[in-house]
Amino acid sequence: MYKRLLKYVKPYWRMILIASFCALGASGTTAAAAWLVQPALDNIFIKRDMQMLILIPFAILIIYLVKGGCNYYQAYMMRHVGNKVLMDVRNDLYSHTAVMPMQFYTRHPTGKIMSRILNDVGIINNAVSTSIKDLIQNVVTVLALTGVVFYRDAKLAAIACIALPFAYYPLIKLGKKLRHISKKGQEEISEITSILHETFTGLSVIKSFGMESSEIEKFKDQNFKLFKVTMKGVKYAEITTPLMEFIGAIAVSLIIWYGGYQVIHGISTPGTFFSFLTALIMMYSPLKTLTRINISIQQSLAAAERIFAILDMDTEHIMDRGTIELKGIKEKIEFRDVCFRYDEGGRDILSEINFEVVNGQVIAIVGGSGGGKTTIGNLLLRFYDPTSGAIYIDNHDIRNFTLASLRRHIGIVSQDTVLFNDTVINNITYGKKDVSREDVIKAANEAYAHDFIVKMPEGYNTVIGEKGIKMSGGEKQRLAIARAILKNSPVLILDEATSSLDTESEHIIQMALTNLMRGRTTFVIAHRLSTIKNADIIMAIDHGKIVEMGRHEELIQKGGLYKRLYDMQFAETTNAKIKNQNAK
Repeated sequence: MYKRLLKYVKPYWRMILIASFCALGASGTTAAAAWLVQPALDNIFIKRDMQMLILIPFAILIIYLVKGGCNYYQAYMMRHVGNKVLMDVRNDLYSHTAVMPMQFYTRHPTGKIMSRILNDVGIINNAVSTSIKDLIQNVVTVLALTGVVFYRDAKLAAIACIALPFAYYPLIKLGKKLRHISKKGQEEISEITSILHETFTGLSVIKSFGMESSEIEKFKDQNFKLFKVTMKGVKYAEITTPLMEFIGAIAVSLIIWYGGYQVIHGISTPGTFFSFLTALIMMYSPLKTLTRINISIQQSLAAAERIFAILDMDTEHIMDRGTIELKGIKEKIEFRDVCFRYDEGGRDILSEINFEVVNGQVIAIVGGSGGGKTTIGNLLLRFYDPTSGAIYIDNHDIRNFTLASLRRHIGIVSQDTVLFNDTVINNITYGKKDVSREDVIKAANEAYAHDFIVKMPEGYNTVIGEKGIKMSGGEKQRLAIARAILKNSPVLILDEATSSLDTESEHIIQMALTNLMRGRTTFVIAHRLSTIKNADIIMAIDHGKIVEMGRHEELIQKGGLYKRLYDMQFAETTNAKIKNQNAK
């Protein structure tokens, strides 16, 4: 996993090489400072050498000047590499999730996906910037100081090394524990992100039902779970320092006893012993840092596992086996024995769907909620593929067409209008390049949107806010229609495009939709049946099956599902009119 992560570092090897040379410089100066203790103590304080009194302080100044410069440039270079890698991983992860099939989004809540792109990628930054920087510098520092230690007294150095195996084993065990805990902590953070996303996107519903307290409690419960996992990680992370200190204390105690014995008996000089001891004590700091690096790396690997789990999933492009470019629809679109379910073993959303639409016709799809109406449009767009059966355009299975060319030929206007926090003109031209302003205005006029757009503060350059929050429902819908008109696709899907509008807005939208539907093969997924009387084909679906098909008059005469739905809506409309008149 770590090797795979380091592949992102490879393009920046030159900067890492420079940083490594700086690390060598910093480590060398640290060892040099420890080495100077012996001549300083023996020559200045014992022999009282005046020349050394001048040279050694000057040497110390030079050493720490070089060390400071090396540390700065090494840290800067590795931070640069780390942030570049962070950017590259985040770009790859976003690019990958953007082309994932729709099943991925039905199985993974939006908040959890956001957590992986933001939080998990941020965690691996430690592994590829700070950790690499510290790893290089501290390993070299330890090696350099080890050289000083063995040069000063090989026997004492051997005694010091006895403690290393006792320090190594618990660190490995603790590292594995921390990796598992870190992964659990990241999962808890993703749950919190998911709750936040649901709260902020559903705020109006939460407030209207007075559920603020309930949502606050839900957040507190999840936050407490994160707290417990975090404190478990703290317990294992913080035990490493006292453990290292105790093991180090054992080694130092033995060294002071043995080294003091040698000095007392004239076998060694005080300068040699204290130079040795200084180097040994100076080794504690990089060894402690290496312990902290191990913790950081384990946390980063836990995040990397979650990131690569997504990057290893097949995208739509990989799953797309289409090789033919769709260049137009000449004859018809046909559904043959189409069945669909979301999960293996789940219930059928659609069952044995058979119908055809001749090029230029309007087909209306009606039925109760959850009957499978919207799924038909999703299958045509290949957001999902049929569980069995197939959809054909001019007798070609649509799976043989490339996804890009298929979707280029299909426009959609839905009840849940999707607009972006951008200007009006950029929302209308979304997905189109090199569009003239005249074409945009023409599309807006056909959608009956131009008049309200020019009244906005900056006209077509007005930023409309997240999801078009600064606009009414009817205005947002007309922008979506203008966008579909500009796309100019031969096939159109209208998914309950007027169901949530008032009567006045619906009338304007219907005029805009008439302009949009002209000359196009149109699938109208209808909620208000009064809008589809003139459709060429009306198809009634109940529990995923086609129960009726024909024109308006024929279905009314049959007295089946369509007539029941129509009469129900007619009665509701009549009652609403009576209530309005009584209110007046």
